[in-house]
Amino acid sequence: MHTADSRTDTLRWVKDDDPRWDADRERVFATVPDGVFRAAARTPGERLSSDWWRVEDHGRVVGYGWLDDVWGDAEILLAVEEGARGTGAGAFALARLEEEASARGLNYVLNVVRDTHPDRAAVTEWFLAHGFTGTEDGRLRKRVGDRMRDIGQRQAGRPGTGRFEPDAAQRAAYDVERQRAAARPRPEVEQGSGSDLGPGAEESGGYVDQEQHRF
Repeated sequence: MHTADSRTDTLRWVKDDDPRWDADRERVFATVPDGVFRAAARTPGERLSSDWWRVEDHGRVVGYGWLDDVWGDAEILLAVEEGARGTGAGAFALARLEEEASARGLNYVLNVVRDTHPDRAAVTEWFLAHGFTGTEDGRLRKRVGDRMRDIGQRQAGRPGTGRFEPDAAQRAAYDVERQRAAARPRPEVEQGSGSDLGPGAEESGGYVDQEQHRF
């Protein structure tokens, strides 16, 4: 469990069991600068993919975290509304996403800061300061799993792997998501630049504000 400090002790991390595009998401993502995500029109009530959590401050939604663990590691994104940046909300969401990934037995969380991000260098620096490292394909990656569990440990009956082993229902859900994603037309994009989807879909990017490196 995390320990709250003077900036984040009023924040709550709430799982969204039925994530849909709504007024709160519209408000939060409307404050994200152009170029952070690929734009995609959303309709009220539209069902969103993968796992979502909201960050609440005194009951008001001030941000979101998103996680997709389809292939054993976790792709993540986070967004904080403009008025809550610099308060620690971004770091709060990032830490909770890391906890969610670790609890599932995953090894890494992954993020891509898109080439079109207006503050790409500063955001990349922020992730690096929070323990991420760059990879050859342009992604940022951080290990969240327990390294010791990979040494002679058994994870869900698999010796020494430390990997997430989905059950039959999860595998079926993963296959549906994979087929749907494969069928979607995609424009050509540069390697490592993220998905062609906007907030609320399988976006491989993330947004955090850089003010004083206090997210």
